[in-house]
Amino acid sequence: MKNRITIETYVKTGERFTDFFEYEGGFNSQDSIEGALVLSINGTSLIDKSMFDYVDDLWSYLSEGLQHVSEGKAFSCFFPDQPIEVKMTPSNARLQLSVNCHREVSVTVDTDEFVRVMSEHARQFFTHLQKIEPGAKGTCSYALGYLDKIHR
Repeated sequence: MKNRITIETYVKTGERFTDFFEYEGGFNSQDSIEGALVLSINGTSLIDKSMFDYVDDLWSYLSEGLQHVSEGKAFSCFFPDQPIEVKMTPSNARLQLSVNCHREVSVTVDTDEFVRVMSEHARQFFTHLQKIEPGAKGTCSYALGYLDKIHR
């Protein structure tokens, strides 16, 4: 059964959120980029814009997690600047994904499909980030290194 996985990335400018892939502004060589991920699986919202944080760092963490999960290993991390925990626990061909922000929300999803969809978006994120912010090359190379190691 194919899962419906929706993932989006936004940049936060003031009180507005702009689709990361449509953002044409600069980041003035900021250490981190404030924004938000939006993730839902089969209609269950796991991450939304109210959980905004540093999206470049968060995508780096998640890229490492995707590599671990592709090897059948569990992974957990917290958002860079918020007490929001993400846990990924593979079992057979399924992945238990939970996000804890005030309360835990959890779904089960096909592991291969989740890793494929998320790693494609992460790769697009870091490729685009390198184009619009040359100062982020180190962060991008680091994260892309994890994504390149994913077992397919």
